[in-house]
Amino acid sequence: MSGHTDMVCLILAGGRGKRMASKDCHKVCFPIAGRPAIVRAIDTYKEAGLRRFVVVVGQMAEQVMATVSAVHPEVLFVFQGEPRGTGHAAMVGVEALAAMGYNGHVMVVMGDKVTRADTVRRLIQRYREQTPDLLLTALPKVAETSAGRVVQDEQGSVLGLVETADLRQSRETGRPIRLGGRDFSADEVEEQSLNVNASMYLFRFEVLREALRYISPVNAQGELYLTDTVAVIRRSGRVDCMLVSDPNDLMAYNTPAELLAIEEVVLQREGQPPVAPPVERLVSRRFLKPAKEWLAILDDNGPALRRVLAGFYGEDSAVLEERREAMRTVIQAFIGQYGPERLTVLCRAPGRINLMGRHVDHRGGCVNVMAINREALVAASARDDDAVRLRHLQVRQFPNREFRIYDLLGEESWSGWMDFLGSSTVQRVLSAAPGDWSHYVRAPLLRLQYEQGHMRLKGMDCMVSGNIPIGAGLSSSSALVVAFAEAAVVLNGIKVAMRDFIDLCGEGEWFVGSRGGSADHAAIRTGQLGQVSAIGFFPFRIVREVPFPADLRVVIAYSGARAVKSAEARDVFNQRVACYQLAELVLKERWLAAAGMEHLRDLSPDRLGVTANDVIRALTLLPDRPSRDDLPALLPSARQDDLRRILASHADVGPYNLRGAALFGISECMRSERFAEALANGDLETIARFMNASHDGDRAASWNNGEAAPFAVDTSDAALLRLAADTVDLTACSGAYTCSTPDIDRMVDLARAVPGVVGAQLAGAGLGGCMMVLARPAAIEGLVQSLHEDYYQPRGLTPEIHVCSPVEGAGLVGVGPEP
Repeated sequence: MSGHTDMVCLILAGGRGKRMASKDCHKVCFPIAGRPAIVRAIDTYKEAGLRRFVVVVGQMAEQVMATVSAVHPEVLFVFQGEPRGTGHAAMVGVEALAAMGYNGHVMVVMGDKVTRADTVRRLIQRYREQTPDLLLTALPKVAETSAGRVVQDEQGSVLGLVETADLRQSRETGRPIRLGGRDFSADEVEEQSLNVNASMYLFRFEVLREALRYISPVNAQGELYLTDTVAVIRRSGRVDCMLVSDPNDLMAYNTPAELLAIEEVVLQREGQPPVAPPVERLVSRRFLKPAKEWLAILDDNGPALRRVLAGFYGEDSAVLEERREAMRTVIQAFIGQYGPERLTVLCRAPGRINLMGRHVDHRGGCVNVMAINREALVAASARDDDAVRLRHLQVRQFPNREFRIYDLLGEESWSGWMDFLGSSTVQRVLSAAPGDWSHYVRAPLLRLQYEQGHMRLKGMDCMVSGNIPIGAGLSSSSALVVAFAEAAVVLNGIKVAMRDFIDLCGEGEWFVGSRGGSADHAAIRTGQLGQVSAIGFFPFRIVREVPFPADLRVVIAYSGARAVKSAEARDVFNQRVACYQLAELVLKERWLAAAGMEHLRDLSPDRLGVTANDVIRALTLLPDRPSRDDLPALLPSARQDDLRRILASHADVGPYNLRGAALFGISECMRSERFAEALANGDLETIARFMNASHDGDRAASWNNGEAAPFAVDTSDAALLRLAADTVDLTACSGAYTCSTPDIDRMVDLARAVPGVVGAQLAGAGLGGCMMVLARPAAIEGLVQSLHEDYYQPRGLTPEIHVCSPVEGAGLVGVGPEP
């Protein structure tokens, strides 16, 4: 056998790599240009002449062993039962080799290394020529690197390696770091380390085995460091260091961002584009066509197109013609911007109405939603890089924007999605352009790139249009998120289950700063023509589909005030969510019946096995409107981290109405669970009662003779105990979430007074936007007249009133034979 037969390559792959943020894939099994990292590494070492391999495995051992053995079946594996550091992993491997009678040379390397065969050959050649006891590798030190420091004296001799965790500890405690018989401060270590450890070593086997006996876990991380063998060997042996001047010749990764950067280097070396395969291999011709072909289809308006449009919007010819023309216009604009030959997909994402179940999807409640005949349209074509170019038909309102998907992610460590969202980089981008429409495009793309850490997403050239009123509470922003998520998924050939797609959109929209749930995205994506969908969460599920009654209409009336998404508004929204979270934590501590609850929806009498009166009495265990400063005293020390995380989402906007929010949330969850049954049974009396109670839970003002007064729900101990002393119907309790506005309250009161109106309430999350009305067709004329005369005209506003119908949820437009 040719090659270095007197040398074993010992690969340390015990830890799974938490910062890769994957529960399912070991760090070394992530693919780089389609080949698992550890398999690619062994390929390289074999090319350099190494023939014998031992891999130390630990966490997710079976996955690592299966991945390696499928390509390199001769590799031996040793199990590290307890993750005690790199020194311990090396010790496990060395003792296994010793048990086999081995006594030669050993190259020790981490499992996440990506290098070149020439680099390994140079390392081995230098080791053979210089014959040190240890030859380590180093890279030039750059700012902000977390790699261990290679400390050298004035003559260039290596004194030892110092991990960054120990540097931090030294700075914090003032304790010196001892190397080469003298003490160094943290600053002195930095001054005398021009290079950092590259974590690839060549040892004489017996020297390494002996040195490992002297290392200790007395350090900042309480682990056995392989790097401590450097100082041990230096005392009586010879340590050499080979500088690898080009960092691309010896790379490693700890986060998905670093993995993607490495993949780009590898792909460039191999002459491949650093993105997914050509889109025409991934997408059916029904959906992917040259833009000029889309234009011809839309101009022709043949039977195939009409069938597709009817499947989206129903049989109303006026609606079908209006939507066809909207699609034609966006495709024509796409051609004008990008050319007629570009392979293009056409995505649509409607707005939504939630008939019942406001503010509770993120607490495990149900929503009763329908997609409406107002929508966003996106014509998108894949690029060969990760750039995204955005153009909108309404360019004054939505200026041209361009960004690269990877740039923002590449600046941050991906230890977790929430950590990334809280990073200074994200905050800088958001504060530089508050509320910019491009943030809602970035949101799903960044979340998808985070999820698909093993590949770099394709960028897109896009043309966008839409007729969902902005800031009206009809989810115009969420529709944009869903449309671009749909485009990104299809153009990159990614298979995503419906549940995961909805979670991706919901968590993606957190990028803009809000911390809502996924109800809007679920409604937009799963809507069915002519149906109301009852959707549950935790887990996500479609509970039932109910035909929307033919003798009812949904009317949306705009208040004239947009639902603001400023930082102040986000603070209010997030503070309300915090009220829920805090109430849950406190009740779990103070009410035995709630000790096992997972979500606010679990505080219903049926789930707890208690009475409604018991639930009301339990609310007195919550403090009445505590201030932010009062909150730490409410929770035990074990919950203080939870409290800090909750409070980090918002600034102080005043007292926390825990009782009012909890009562609203509990009762709204119960209303939302029973709404679909009432709708299916035509029980308009129950629907009216539910809608009225629901809106009163958000009400800000009561109106009398045209005058507004602040609206408040009494949640004092006395009021709650009086309520609990009588027969309690929780679905009739409003609570106090308070996200309406006085103007919307006025519209609701006017609508309720019109004969034939079943109910009226806030539409959307609130703080502006629209009112939603459920009414009989004969009532619409009177409703419009009342709103015009008593609301719009006195305020000098142009009426904006829309009658909506339930349409098909978001997806691609596809014309042609089924694949």
